[in-house]
Amino acid sequence: MTDLWSGTYKNPRYWGDTAAALIATAELHPGSTVLDLGTGYGGTLFPVRERIGDTGRMVGIDVEAECVEWTRQEIATRGIGNVEVLLMDARSMSFPDACFDVIVAGMVGLDEDYDFDANQPIDGAPMIREMLRILKAGGRLYLSGWLWQEHLEWMAQLVRQFVPDSDKHGYFPTTREGYLDLLRGSGFERIHTTPFDERYTFDDPAAWMAVVRHSWEPELSRIQDVPARRRAFENAAFDLLAAHTDAGGRLAYRISALLVAAQKPAAGCPANHRRNRESRARGWVPL
Repeated sequence: MTDLWSGTYKNPRYWGDTAAALIATAELHPGSTVLDLGTGYGGTLFPVRERIGDTGRMVGIDVEAECVEWTRQEIATRGIGNVEVLLMDARSMSFPDACFDVIVAGMVGLDEDYDFDANQPIDGAPMIREMLRILKAGGRLYLSGWLWQEHLEWMAQLVRQFVPDSDKHGYFPTTREGYLDLLRGSGFERIHTTPFDERYTFDDPAAWMAVVRHSWEPELSRIQDVPARRRAFENAAFDLLAAHTDAGGRLAYRISALLVAAQKPAAGCPANHRRNRESRARGWVPL
């Protein structure tokens, strides 16, 4: 039996596809200074660096030390001189005000900044506020977020058979309306959204488990700690995968996401002053 507990989470195909789709919406120019927020393993960092060329500057940040170290090594291997990656929390960045032309934030969850069910900010939306602070006047923000991952919903149903108190799902609370409200309330303008929807396949169940495992580590650890439960879970997992394979024997599923573009107003823009007054009236913490 293939080992379901092996593998890594560095290069799933859908990560590259969603990054490419987001970058395709971005206005990037040679010589730009760009922040890649939530760098991970460089899914957006390296393609963006190709767009800005040798004359630009690329900075990536992530809160995961493993991601930072891996991507630093990859930068060194590729011999790129105008890219650096820092260990940093996006909710409290150490960059000075107005220092980036563009921010790219691929699949960075904003559910700690905004309650998408209640349609209201959380604690003044610190991550979005920081993004606005470090962008130059007229600077651009490009971000994306998951809406639905069919294979994670399969996983949710499977895990709940063994861990009944798990409340995870394959869908995400983010909505187009929530993003618009979050960005407008924070002071961004010229906000555009683009849906992303694609079907994918995995040839190997172990590769599938490697992709989803990072989201389910606590639950999988509880299952794995009991040998009999682990064996039962593995059998159930293979039965589940067999039920969702295509004619070629590959695991087939669908994911959807939202791509969002926004701009920081030019300095002294009257519309921005009006928006700040409206934001304060709605309870947003002003910058």
